[in-house]
Order: sequence, then C-alpha cells, then structure tokens
Amino acid sequence: MMPKIPLKAIVLVHFVLTVWAVQASWITPGYAYMNFFVLAVGLWAVAAKESIDAILMFLVFMFVSIILDMIMIGIYYSKGYAVYKLAGTLSEFRFSAGMAILNLLLKPLTCVLLYHHYRERGGDYGMSLPTSNDGGGGYENIDQPIPSNSQVEAAHPHTSIHDVSKSPLSE
Repeated sequence: MMPKIPLKAIVLVHFVLTVWAVQASWITPGYAYMNFFVLAVGLWAVAAKESIDAILMFLVFMFVSIILDMIMIGIYYSKGYAVYKLAGTLSEFRFSAGMAILNLLLKPLTCVLLYHHYRERGGDYGMSLPTSNDGGGGYENIDQPIPSNSQVEAAHPHTSIHDVSKSPLSE
C-alpha cells in the first residue's frame, strides 16, 4: 500500500528541487520552462480536486519530463562541469546538478503516486473503446432475413376531416 502523500507536497518538492537545479546556469533554459510548465499543470491538478483530466495530464507531463530531463542533463552536464571548474565555482555547479539529478530520480516515484491519485479520482487506466451492448457488434449479416413483428397492425390510409364517416374509428 502506497502512503497517501498530498498532491500539494508533491508539487512543492518538485518546485524546490527545480528552483535549486536552475540556480546555476549550466543547463538550458528549456529545462526550467519544461519543469515549471509541468508544475503549473500540477497546480491545476491541486486546484481542480475532482478533475480526472488535470491529474492525468500532470501524470503524462511528469512522465515525459523524465525522458527530457535525462536528455538535457546528459547533454549539458559535462559542458557545465568544465565551465564551472574553470571559473572556480565547482561547488555551485555540483549543488545545482545534484538537485537536477535528485529531481529526476524522484520523478518515477512521483508518477506512481500520481497514478494512485488518478485512480482515487475515478480514473481508469486502459483503452476505453466504444462497445455495442446489443451483442451483435457493428456487423450486420445480409444473408439472414429481416425479422418481422407480427404484432404490428396494418397502416390505415389517411382520412381527411371531411370524410369522418369512413374513418377507421367509426367502424
């Protein structure tokens, strides 16, 4: 059983880690934009307590951000290390990079927690394809005769108002 961690706490932890990760300018601004956008969707999920869509979008964006974080950290880590080593501020780089890596390591756990929140809100994971309840599906067999209803009475021809004496009701 997963512990019940409030959505607000999840958003707050990732916010703090993202702010610390972008303290040093070793990583592309796209990292900050992407992570703050994901957190904005997280704030929407916090505000819309009953919305399944909000929590699902937060989960999907969080999952996508895992992949993008790995790419961005992988590309910019060695360049940032070299630049900050030459500048003599390697500790600033290490702290910032460490927070980015810690943020990345927590994201899979966050996805699991978000999935539990999604399920609590009534979300159902899986493909929901339209189905037919009549048992026949969408296929119509044209080789079979059309079923008829013998209970239907024959239609009477239209009678005008002036011809009331010949109406089927007067018989």
